[in-house]
Amino acid sequence: MMTGLELYIHIPFCAKKCNYCDFLSFRTIPSVHTAYIRKLKEEIAYCAAKCEGRSVSSIYIGGGTPSVLEAELIESVMNMLFERFCVEEDAEISIECNPGSTLRHKFAAYKRCGINRLSIGLQSANNDELRTLGRIHSFEEFLKCYQGARMEGFNNINVDLINCIPGQTASTWKKTLKNIVMLKPEHISVYNLIIEPGTPFFRMNEDGLLELPDEETDEEIDEFTRSYLKQTGYERYEISNWSKPSYECRHNIGYWTEREYLGMGLGAASFFDGMRFSDTSDLQRYLELDFSDPDIEKKLHIEKKELSREEEMEEFMFLGLRMTRGISATDFLVRFKVKVESVYGDKLKKFTDLKLMEKEGYRYRLTERGMDVSNVIMSEFLLSEENDKGEISEDEK
Repeated sequence: MMTGLELYIHIPFCAKKCNYCDFLSFRTIPSVHTAYIRKLKEEIAYCAAKCEGRSVSSIYIGGGTPSVLEAELIESVMNMLFERFCVEEDAEISIECNPGSTLRHKFAAYKRCGINRLSIGLQSANNDELRTLGRIHSFEEFLKCYQGARMEGFNNINVDLINCIPGQTASTWKKTLKNIVMLKPEHISVYNLIIEPGTPFFRMNEDGLLELPDEETDEEIDEFTRSYLKQTGYERYEISNWSKPSYECRHNIGYWTEREYLGMGLGAASFFDGMRFSDTSDLQRYLELDFSDPDIEKKLHIEKKELSREEEMEEFMFLGLRMTRGISATDFLVRFKVKVESVYGDKLKKFTDLKLMEKEGYRYRLTERGMDVSNVIMSEFLLSEENDKGEISEDEK
């Protein structure tokens, strides 16, 4: 029986850097696109040789903005993936798209080369908010893009949205969400804006130039999102993600349930053969890699490490708790040979007493209130900050 594996392909190019974005992405010229894809295909061939006995259950092409590339470059990458890897017949294959750079002929090319899921980055249906974010498209262009995808036969589409945008009101957010639900996408991702260091928004916020929604508006936005999506047939299965039944993003669920994945492309992260590592994030270094070099592993991969037992426990908790189904105490016991209450009992009791978590049977999960403050909760499940506990003794089990 073959072992399952997910693949992530990173395309670091954008038409324009958005004001909130801290991802590894930048503007380049078409000749760099071609050189990058040539090198990416060399990496695909190199990595595939290490994956005998593994079948690929999902592929995710992210960025950056993959749709900024010429369609034939994406096709060539997909052809190489199918040629070199054992891709399962029903594999979920996604690509991220920007409404300002995805013309209908690209959708036809994506369909032709095996892509079956689109993630379209709208962010807001309000053109003033789009300009504030620094997006290159309008809502009208998104509608044209969405219609083009449907006409090409795509029946699994996610729409990305951001709330708590500077200047946004509860009213403008409600209008955005209603406009999108009317289109009936299979999946909706809703992210709260985070002001990240190094972004234009961070500098503007430090200078007092951003008018962010107040706490009361935040709460109204969150409450409306939960109630409206639920009543219109979307099920929340993760902190930021809602879907129609059976349309959950299988690739992302793999991340949250610690399925092994292999990332290829500039800065792409991997969890493979029990190790976590990333590709180099230096574009020039990446383009100069020689995959026949005996030392290529050292030059390609950085920050390679095997997780300690404590780090594995941490990941089990803060990845699993992102899911609305939460974590299984039974799975924790089977994997770590110790009860989850022996390791995290004080935290579990604290958050349960505060009604931020709940226990049903053998599962612990965040309540809706808990999901609203999930970042604070997750940070308390870090064992490495607690006096180097070491191994759990037998009498603690």
